[in-house]
Amino acid sequence: MDIILVGAGKVGFTLAQFLTKEGHSVTVIDRDPARIALVNTELDVMTVCGAVDLDLLRLAGAEAAELLIAATDSDESNILCCMVARKLGVAHTIARVRQAEHFREVVLLREELGLSLTVNPEQAAALEISRVLRFPSAARVDTIAKGQAELVEFRLSRDNPLVGTELKSWHARYGGGTLVCAVRRAGEVLIPGGDFVLKEGDAVTVVGAPSDVHALFKSLNIHKKGARYVLLVGGSRVAYYLAQQLLSMGLRVKLIEKDPAKADRLKDRLPKAEIAVCDGSRPDVLDEEGMPAFDALAALTGSDEVNLVVSAYARQAGIPKVVAKVDEPHYAPLASAFGLDTPVRPRELVAAQVLRYVRAMENSAGVSGVESLLRVQDGRLEVLEFRASESSPCVGRTLMDLPIREGVLIAAVIREGACLIPRGGDELRPGDSVLAVTNREGMTCLEDILR
Repeated sequence: MDIILVGAGKVGFTLAQFLTKEGHSVTVIDRDPARIALVNTELDVMTVCGAVDLDLLRLAGAEAAELLIAATDSDESNILCCMVARKLGVAHTIARVRQAEHFREVVLLREELGLSLTVNPEQAAALEISRVLRFPSAARVDTIAKGQAELVEFRLSRDNPLVGTELKSWHARYGGGTLVCAVRRAGEVLIPGGDFVLKEGDAVTVVGAPSDVHALFKSLNIHKKGARYVLLVGGSRVAYYLAQQLLSMGLRVKLIEKDPAKADRLKDRLPKAEIAVCDGSRPDVLDEEGMPAFDALAALTGSDEVNLVVSAYARQAGIPKVVAKVDEPHYAPLASAFGLDTPVRPRELVAAQVLRYVRAMENSAGVSGVESLLRVQDGRLEVLEFRASESSPCVGRTLMDLPIREGVLIAAVIREGACLIPRGGDELRPGDSVLAVTNREGMTCLEDILR
């Protein structure tokens, strides 16, 4: 697919990485020569340097492009760029919109503005964190197949009853409603087989119907009630969106921000939240603000280093649930070294949103058979939903008879609204939605699971 990407900042660069890995033809536009030079060095894409206007979009091939993504730092420029692109004949446009007041209005007027999709990295991060806080036993909670299947990632502590479990005994010990589909151990992400034995410190991803995943956690006695009193460190956009969501859910929220002017603005916009003007990066200040009284903390400053250090201190202080926002990819592995759960990474969340939309475009055009897509285990594995057609060579054969490629696991099947965990003797039927977990890139149809 021919895609034009306007803006080569952090979000734009990440989007270009994801899209080129998918095999798309990407043209990147940015007015900053340094950013364009970096893109040319790191990625296999076409580039155009200059301020975006009608002539530059034509030069970049907008009249033949199938999708334009505007991801500059200016909401207004992104919206205008998408409107001009639609006039040039681009059928699909995606705009990055960050300001809270703009985002609500743009979503409301999306059709009038000619936008196919709006993305907001900070709001996506806030939604991710709120899901985790509602399910404190988990490091991450995702849904797929229109909510009929849930993927929950959690870390095994020393006293977790799963430690020492050989996966071939999983069905007999914990029932057939769930499956371990991925494990991260010592920085390596694995799709485990039956002989795999779970160890302390493993980050485990389990798939199943939401009710079955909930029942598993209760049976393991590791289910915890959702957070009720949450401390947010840093008055960033993510913190604002998250505070809004948590307050609407009836939770108590305290937010720490060291900039008095920013704190005053947050007081006006979040009247139900407690706002403290102080430096949340200092352990003594956190103690003075009553940190032990909170059952969850989210570190959301503009510094990855501060977020990781604050999170590590909170974990050491015994806060039951700790979440850190991390922007730079090279800092993410430090979270595990500090004993933290998977960090929330706004750029990758937005990239995954865009990739899901692109896959849906291909699917509707008959180019792809991917119904939906998720990235799990720090973005290193994909969970793909395929629809099984009557003509598929996968239909009518048992899973043990299918020559499934290395690096692919059939994790679940959605059949008549129910999420089933298939076993070797089960067959796929026409109309089934098949959830495949893979470390391979570029899979576009169910047949791609076969060697």
